[in-house]
Amino acid sequence: MSTRILQIVPRMFPDVDGVGDYALQLARELCDRNQIRSDFLVFRPNPRLQPQVDGFAVHRLDHRTVQGLVDQVPENISTIFIQYSNYPYLLGKIDAPMWLVHGLQILKQRGKRIVVMFHELPTLRYRQIRCPNLLQRRVSRGLAAVADAVVTNNTAFQQTLTRWTQSPVRCVSNFSTIGELATIPPLSARTRSLVVFGSSDRTRVYRNNTETLNHICQTLGIDTLYDVGRPVDWDHQGLAVNVVKTGFLPAPEVSALMAKSMAGVFDYRRFPQNLAKSTIYAAYCAHGLLPICNGHGLKPQDGIESNQHYLVTSKLKQFTQPSSLQTIADNAHAHYLTRTLAQCTRKFAEVINPVESNRAVNTDVYTELSKFSQGLNPHSSTPSP
Repeated sequence: MSTRILQIVPRMFPDVDGVGDYALQLARELCDRNQIRSDFLVFRPNPRLQPQVDGFAVHRLDHRTVQGLVDQVPENISTIFIQYSNYPYLLGKIDAPMWLVHGLQILKQRGKRIVVMFHELPTLRYRQIRCPNLLQRRVSRGLAAVADAVVTNNTAFQQTLTRWTQSPVRCVSNFSTIGELATIPPLSARTRSLVVFGSSDRTRVYRNNTETLNHICQTLGIDTLYDVGRPVDWDHQGLAVNVVKTGFLPAPEVSALMAKSMAGVFDYRRFPQNLAKSTIYAAYCAHGLLPICNGHGLKPQDGIESNQHYLVTSKLKQFTQPSSLQTIADNAHAHYLTRTLAQCTRKFAEVINPVESNRAVNTDVYTELSKFSQGLNPHSSTPSP
């Protein structure tokens, strides 16, 4: 018997939205692997939003009020699963949508299970200064408090959320939202190309960084740099390699490009403790590229360590041997195998249906114990191992 849940997302296709893409891929896997069927409720619906996406029912939240939320929850929904990232849920810079918390409280009182996935925690940033955003944090704390289960994507966030709620807080690192390769070609079999993939934040890779990029390309023998994503304004005239600005590409085309390229560059200085939440880094690892971190290494986190699971540009001269580069790429891919889409789906299924998951585990244990006891039974027709 299938379970039906409602995933609340900020935006969905035809909008390009990382959280929406994440939720849709998760929905496909939950449906295929665990018979958990998703409806979607879109917080910021595009006028061209369709009533179905990939066969999943899509609802619009046109009235962002407690009643508007409650009225949009279909019948026979067992779980409200909110994919929460602060800024897309704000209607203004000083907005604090506490009505969202109050609406979920009402739905919980009506017997709905509440699961909140925190993709971000609220902070204020000005240049190098970072501090908590107290107004938005009030909403996040409210969501954590009302939830029956809380999930996030890195241990730094998990530690904070644990202080905000009595509910269990699971950590599920992000998977690659552009797909995964079944077979990983070695670096030696790839073209001498470098990928810079992501949103407009990839300008951090380029800003005042021409010398470093040239050094990467020269050291690794790179002849082409692919800039992948919506167009951003940057001057590539000083680069000594061919630059191809692809613009936005569908996920299968990005995956195909990564499958043939040698390395991918990311810049995560803005979130130095949260690399496990990066779908860009996850995509590089999932495709067996050599991940290169712009600047200095980040602190060890979530099992990810500099110059073991990614190469730091400041240490590039120490890792010029092909075998050393391949080892880092292999380590990165091996670590990714612990956070694939299938692995993440299994963990989310346990959160959404804890009783069913425990029953499945208990059944497996009972089966193994039965086999074991038969092995000890001299009258059993099954021989002992």
